[in-house]
Amino acid sequence: MKHKVDVHWQRVGEFSHEGFERRHDIAFQPQVGLPAGGAGNDFGADPEQMLAAAMSSCHMQTFLALAAKKRLTVESYHDEAEAVLAQREDGRFFIATLILRPRVQFSGEKIPDDASVEAMHIKAHEHCFVANSVLSEVIIEPEFPSV
Repeated sequence: MKHKVDVHWQRVGEFSHEGFERRHDIAFQPQVGLPAGGAGNDFGADPEQMLAAAMSSCHMQTFLALAAKKRLTVESYHDEAEAVLAQREDGRFFIATLILRPRVQFSGEKIPDDASVEAMHIKAHEHCFVANSVLSEVIIEPEFPSV
């Protein structure tokens, strides 16, 4: 199965080694898109954020599928994911670490304990397509609601 996106950039103003417009658009479906740009911009998602979002979304979808299989009711799922850049010995930059901080709220008759939720996160990570596709270290730091 293929998953396609349409990335479009158009020159605006000067284009040189000293600088160029970094704004561009990404379309996922005909009516679904987002503005994007280079790292640290104030107008759209940058590639590093999109990788963190892809990892977080994939992990969440896998986690929700596991919860549904266990007949658990998930009320909400929130993650403040982060991509951490580092520099290799050869001077190139890379995303060394992706950190997920999922908070899940359950309702209903079956509320799993923290150890069960943590085990579900481990299994979700093992089965997440994006996690299985990257070399970056992925750290999952589940946050548990206080009782």
